[in-house]
Amino acid sequence: MKKWMTVILASTVLLASGCGAKDQGASTTEEAKTPADPFYKFPEPVTLTIAKPLNPEDKTLPAEDTVDNNQFTRYIFDKTNIKFDYTLTAKSGDPFTQKVQVAIASNDIPDVMVVGEKELRQMVEADQLEDMTAVYDKYASPQVKDFYATTEGKALEKATFDGKLMAIPNIVPQGDAPYFLWVRKDWLDKLGLQEPKTMEDIEAVANAFIEKDPDGNGKADTVGLPGSPTDLIFGNNGFASIFSYFGAYPTYWIKDKEGQITYGSIQPEVKDALAKLRDWYAAGLIDQEFALRKEAFELTAGGKAGMFFGLWWMPWGPLGDAVKNDPNSNWIALAAPLDAEGNFRTHTVPVSNSFVVVKKGIKHPEAVMIAVNTTVAAERGMDPDAKKLDNRVNPGYWPMRLVIENADTVTRKHDMLRDVLEGKAKPEDMIPEMQEIYAKAKAADFDPAKDLGAWQPFYAYTVGSDPLHGPLKPEENLFTSITKTMELKNATLNKMEKETFLKIIMGKEPLDAFDNFVEQWKKLGGEQITKEVRDALGE
Repeated sequence: MKKWMTVILASTVLLASGCGAKDQGASTTEEAKTPADPFYKFPEPVTLTIAKPLNPEDKTLPAEDTVDNNQFTRYIFDKTNIKFDYTLTAKSGDPFTQKVQVAIASNDIPDVMVVGEKELRQMVEADQLEDMTAVYDKYASPQVKDFYATTEGKALEKATFDGKLMAIPNIVPQGDAPYFLWVRKDWLDKLGLQEPKTMEDIEAVANAFIEKDPDGNGKADTVGLPGSPTDLIFGNNGFASIFSYFGAYPTYWIKDKEGQITYGSIQPEVKDALAKLRDWYAAGLIDQEFALRKEAFELTAGGKAGMFFGLWWMPWGPLGDAVKNDPNSNWIALAAPLDAEGNFRTHTVPVSNSFVVVKKGIKHPEAVMIAVNTTVAAERGMDPDAKKLDNRVNPGYWPMRLVIENADTVTRKHDMLRDVLEGKAKPEDMIPEMQEIYAKAKAADFDPAKDLGAWQPFYAYTVGSDPLHGPLKPEENLFTSITKTMELKNATLNKMEKETFLKIIMGKEPLDAFDNFVEQWKKLGGEQITKEVRDALGE
């Protein structure tokens, strides 16, 4: 019934604008003149002013190209007659963020920008944005709508306020959330060990890797588990999967046992996880110097660590160095540790974290949606003309770079390769991206020693992503934006949290220091932040 009421209301708006209703605004009138074609080419050029962060260190653009005149801007113009006027630019990072904040505060934003959730909420509150509900319904391509459907409505919900779609959100692949246990299978085999599944298994393997000389050099120079000097919990070499095993989700906003929204870092389960990590460190199972290392992966690349927690794409990253340095190293990814019910407790990443926003009242808001459709079609291999684009150029030079694809894209791509390898499908049945990955890996006999660059994506999509099919039990972060008190207090609170957890694990503070941290967190702004988060979520 709600769906049909929406259709009726939308039809009423369109009819009113078609009859020349003056109160509909210029943008609605202009949009009504544009045919309902997701890839419409305007008869005359349409110019959109735009904000763009710049990376002066990137050298991938050809010498004759610029940020506002390159293969991507020309591609969109040739397809749609839409061009972009880069009126707000700055170096990526803080300089660009500060410029955007000034534009919002002075109510002088360009026609279109890609922003974070914080900026989106600010502009919605300031009534600066175009309602994109009707534009999306009419102009979003079937491909784009199919991608959003894989999020079960959550991506569009992230950009919806009071029933109105106020931005076009990206889609973050959910495969990028779990930190799996990467283990050297060749070391397991050499020492006669089974693949670890439980916490006890991990402890046993860590002990064996320390004591039984798995690298065979006759020296006691190998470690059990590395740690991260910068990302104690979330991050490769961090311990997020140990925390989640205990039902602890630091930095997340979750529901407590009473069903109230609360901060995950102050829950009693966190203390349980810290106790376990403290015991492991005291027993020498965790690298004793992890907090001092400049680069956590130096042990892995150097053949001194045979086990760590990391994301599915590790072969693309540090495992490339490890395999390059020791071609005999054989790494596998496991969903471990499993809990008593056999589940791998993990977490999610925000389904959307960047948004295309459109200035309220611009002449052609539908042009923004058409440009997004065109970009997505090119990046996802739906337009044969896009094959002419040089893939060595940083895709960040697309005017509105917004990654929109299936939320489960990693497992889908894994399944494509698996079916080809098992003879259930032909290489040409895969999407172009995976055809290329498979062809390059096959040409090198799937051997990293012959072509490391061809092996890395292939191994990530086959071995690295395989545990995504396992018994995953994810926890969602219920609030991913920033409140007013967070802006003022988060730096202090986060520093206190990180230092307290690190000192407890390393034995420099007693375990009960956690209770003092909880008390101080609440006093120093945490209670007010909790109230603001609950208010924002309507609790």
